[in-house]
Amino acid sequence: MWARNIQTQTSYCVPVELVASQPNVEVYRQKNLSVNYDLQAFAVEFNDQTYPKLVSAFGAPSDVDKNGKIKILVLDIIDGAKANTSYVAGFYDPINYFPDQKQSSLRSNYAEVLYLDGKELIDSLVRDPTAFSSTAAHEFQHLIRYPFMVETRATDDLWINEGTSEVASDIAGFGPQKYRIECYRGTDSARCPNGANGVSLLNWSNQTNSSTILKQYALAYVYMRYIYDISGSTDAERNSFFKKTVQGNSIGIRAGYAGQLMTVLRDMPAYNSGLLGATDTEAFFRTFILLMGQTSAATNFSNVERVTATSPITTSIVDLSGAYTMYPLGSNLADLATTPIVPVPVANSVLTTGSANSYAINFSNFSTLPYMNIATVKNSGNTRTVLAWGAYSASSTSSIRELTATKESAESRYKSLITEGERSEKGALPLCGTGFINDEFHNVGSIPVEPPASKNDNTP
Repeated sequence: MWARNIQTQTSYCVPVELVASQPNVEVYRQKNLSVNYDLQAFAVEFNDQTYPKLVSAFGAPSDVDKNGKIKILVLDIIDGAKANTSYVAGFYDPINYFPDQKQSSLRSNYAEVLYLDGKELIDSLVRDPTAFSSTAAHEFQHLIRYPFMVETRATDDLWINEGTSEVASDIAGFGPQKYRIECYRGTDSARCPNGANGVSLLNWSNQTNSSTILKQYALAYVYMRYIYDISGSTDAERNSFFKKTVQGNSIGIRAGYAGQLMTVLRDMPAYNSGLLGATDTEAFFRTFILLMGQTSAATNFSNVERVTATSPITTSIVDLSGAYTMYPLGSNLADLATTPIVPVPVANSVLTTGSANSYAINFSNFSTLPYMNIATVKNSGNTRTVLAWGAYSASSTSSIRELTATKESAESRYKSLITEGERSEKGALPLCGTGFINDEFHNVGSIPVEPPASKNDNTP
């Protein structure tokens, strides 16, 4: 089977053997790779637990090879990992959704394939027994989601896609993601110093710094988990919300960026516009403030101070106490209410759209941050303040302008092979040979590998 070399971004041929087959999944192992894990039991678990739960939440996967099964290849992912360094735990490669192009350096199996690491990820099971299964669930969400991105010719914002995959692991039964929560809170100071303080939910950094990447994943997980929890009162209602974010609501709106996510959320029966707002802009502001406040030990939601004008700086008071009562943290995030984000001093203040800082002081100075929708929430004694920028555009408070700007940014981020001809209906599976020639890359655009799951001390 073809696999992608993460270091060179080219394909190579992996000799494999089928080790387990179930009605919904086939598990392959790279030949001569010793895997200290029961892959047959894993296949049963994926077939009986992960597959039906995620199909219920997101819908059925594509089936380009017409065999009705997901292929999972367990291999030594070529990512340059060394002892005690970051590594790729698994990935979904969108190239497999398209027919193979022999002239390309990226080759397609033209099948539904997930790739899981058979070395470092297996070793991590000593610390996290569910890491392998959780990673498979994470990547399965990417696989289900991708065809809907192709259909709408859009690339969903990473924080939505990755945050949803993190929650997918919970839905499959492998949550809560305790390492994400520890990173978010900042108690794991070695890997995630200062936790989610100053990290933007919306603007994912391209830095290779493992700490930054981990904190971005942690914040995306916590926010998407909160949105999932408040979207309905039953699992069926919450799964209906997630399915709409992937496939589209009654008028075809998917959740590719923040405004669309809020549109889908506002369409849910559990959404109270009187408490959370009647526009996408207001919905994002209020849900972001509610989450960051609750996870920062802020309690005075009846007195949220918000910047409403910038010339001169004008603030107003917003009463979110009713929303706080109706939309508390769910059970998976409840630990953050009792052990909140570790506060940082004001001297370390960094704030961008979709980010927040938790301070162990009374903070009221908006003069250095004169932007709309920045707000503070404090505790009853004014000894703790969360300063949050609950907006998804720094340039406008207009919902329409924000949505347009965000959408254009998301769509221009990647090129794809969507227009590279029609997909074959025969479903033939290309086979790679023993002598793969790494031809020059001829594609007009590259398909990005979805950033893989990141568990414990490993990062994408």
